[in-house]
Amino acid sequence: MSANSSSHDWAFLKGFLARPWRVASPIPSGRRLARKIAEQIDPQPGGSVLELGPGTGAVTRAIRAHGVAEADLVLIESDPQFVALLKRAFPLARVVEGDAFAFARLLGSDARGLRAIVSGLPVVGEPAERKRQFLEAALTALGPGRPFVQFSYSNCPPLPEHDGVGVRRVGIVWQNIWPMHIWVYRRLRG
Repeated sequence: MSANSSSHDWAFLKGFLARPWRVASPIPSGRRLARKIAEQIDPQPGGSVLELGPGTGAVTRAIRAHGVAEADLVLIESDPQFVALLKRAFPLARVVEGDAFAFARLLGSDARGLRAIVSGLPVVGEPAERKRQFLEAALTALGPGRPFVQFSYSNCPPLPEHDGVGVRRVGIVWQNIWPMHIWVYRRLRG
């Protein structure tokens, strides 16, 4: 483990201890999990990739390694220390400080035509209506067929299923400290 990785892990743990209701885990996403999430994104240019709650950038680094240009990344993070770290680590990305659940309001007209959305936000404990609105905003920003990737400890889809929306578990990463399920939501065509 590199010194840089250790400092990111320490920053993540401090963020979790300060606000456990906003940071879903005491440690950042593992490399296998991050790679599996990144694989769900088409690396070819064609819109921005929005990451909600990137923390210290573990998944962001995997998305970059998968071939997505740094300038195509939009990162929304609520923790000011994580925001500063992300701005240093990804200077070409657009880093926005704010509530990632309100990404559509934060981004305005830029919340349209996105290539993919990745969310590690702790959605399971949210009220049903907030989850429904969050999923609808994500699918509206993406359009038909484009992936909304939500990773969660839940072995059931963490966001509500409804007509016109497909959801599929694309993997379980058992090596992550705690096993993580990766769910992909898409608005169905037609």
